[in-house]
Amino acid sequence: MFINWLKRDSVKSNLKTILLMLAIVFAVTQYQQRDMNVGPAHQLENIDYINGPTLVYFWGSWCSICSTTSPSVSTLAQENDYNIVSIALSSGDDEEVSHYLKESGYTFKAINDDNGLISKSWGVAVTPSIFIIDSKGNIRFTSTGMTSLWGMKLRLWLATF
Repeated sequence: MFINWLKRDSVKSNLKTILLMLAIVFAVTQYQQRDMNVGPAHQLENIDYINGPTLVYFWGSWCSICSTTSPSVSTLAQENDYNIVSIALSSGDDEEVSHYLKESGYTFKAINDDNGLISKSWGVAVTPSIFIIDSKGNIRFTSTGMTSLWGMKLRLWLATF
């Protein structure tokens, strides 16, 4: 009886800890995304969002978290099911960005935002930042930090409706 009480108390304590951690992660994420644009998406170098959902990915070659997200973005780019637009933030000149992509084996192309003007206009404060745009050109979802391949696919799929 006493052992069952200890186990039940331990479960409650663990559940409280998990809920507290989730609340902290949610609060930090909301804070990081506070300036990210919503509503109509900005046009990017003649990118046409009418062809279907588009993932706009802001990253940096210097960003350690981006190195865990970029392979998933590269996989999405290879699948050709969705439009992928990547923006390299403060990652050097065009040649350096191209070299980094090739050296890393990433298959997505990048717009070089070496001066940060594109990122600023989109309200990007941290990398990686992801915007999911629907076929009407509206930003449907935003996220910052690590994101899984399946999380991106789910949000892109939801943007089709």
